[in-house]
Amino acid sequence: MATWKKIVFVVVLVSFIGLSLSFTFFSIARDTFEFREQENIGDIEGLSGWEFYGFNGNSDTTEVHIDYVRNEDGSDPDETKPVIAVGDFTIVSDEYVQFIYIGKDVQYIADSAFYYCKQLRAVFVDEENPYFTSVDGVLFTKDMKTLILHPILNGQWKVEQGLADTADTFVIPDGVENIESFSFYKNTDLVHLTFPSTLKTIGTMSFFGCGNMWSIWLPEGLESIGADAFSYCGSISPVMYIPSTVNFIDDYAFFSCGGISTMYMGAENEESIEFGESWLPKNVLKVLFHVAITPEYGKTLEEAQAEKVRLDSLQEQEG
Repeated sequence: MATWKKIVFVVVLVSFIGLSLSFTFFSIARDTFEFREQENIGDIEGLSGWEFYGFNGNSDTTEVHIDYVRNEDGSDPDETKPVIAVGDFTIVSDEYVQFIYIGKDVQYIADSAFYYCKQLRAVFVDEENPYFTSVDGVLFTKDMKTLILHPILNGQWKVEQGLADTADTFVIPDGVENIESFSFYKNTDLVHLTFPSTLKTIGTMSFFGCGNMWSIWLPEGLESIGADAFSYCGSISPVMYIPSTVNFIDDYAFFSCGGISTMYMGAENEESIEFGESWLPKNVLKVLFHVAITPEYGKTLEEAQAEKVRLDSLQEQEG
C-alpha cells in the first residue's frame, strides 16, 4: 500500500474512533432528564414554554413523570415551571422505562417522543389535561380521534391487570380517525388487530416491524397509508385489501411484507391513487429475484376475504 494511502487510512480510522468515543462519552455524560425553554414548539405559532426534550435512562428509572421541570435526576419538580411539550425522540430505544405519566399542562407530544421504548407497558394522563387522555394505558388525543401510542408491552400489562384475556389482540376504538406515526412500532406481541370504521389515516412507520401481526382488514373510509406503515410485517398473509377510499399510499408502505401474495384494490384503476416509491410488497422468484406482485383492481372486501379463505385452505391441503 502506498504511503499516502496508509496515511489516509490511519486518519480516517482515528477520526472514526474519535467520533465513536465522543458519542459514547456524550451518552454517558447526558443528564437523565433534560428540559429547555422553547418558542413555537412543534412549529405551532405561539406554543411557547418548557419542553422535555432529553432522557438518558438507567435500571433505576422505570417511571417517568412529565409534569414540571425537574433536577437532572428527575427529583424536585418545580411547580412554577410546568412542562407543556415533549419533543422528538425524547425517550429513544429505552430498555427500562415501564410507565410514563403525562401532567395536566402538556399540550404537545411529538409523534416520535417515546420512540421504541422496549419495556413500556402503559402511559397515564392526568384527568385535568384538556389535550390528551389514556385508555387502559394507550395514549390518545382528548377527543379520541387520534391514537398516539400503543406501548410495546401494553398487551402483557393488560393481561396482568385483568383487563384483557390475551396480549396479542387489540381493538382500536370506534371514533379513532388517525393512527399516529410510530404508534405500534416493532410491537411483536401484536397478532390480531381490528381497525375502526372511522379510520382515515395511518401514519409513517405506524406498524413498522410488527412481525407477528397477520389478522388485519383495512376499513372502507381509510384515505391514506404512510411511508413504511407496514414495513417488515412479514406475517401478513396471503391477501391484503386496499379500500376503494384510499387515495394515497406512501413510499415502501408494504416493504418486506413477503407473505402477501395477492393485493386486492377497491379502486377501479390506479389513476385514482397517488403512489409512493416501491409501495408494493415483493415476492421471491427463483430465489434470485424480488419482483413486486401485481395489484388487482375493482375488488371488494368480500372478494378479498373469500380469496384468503381459499388460499388458506389450499395451504392447509398442501401441508
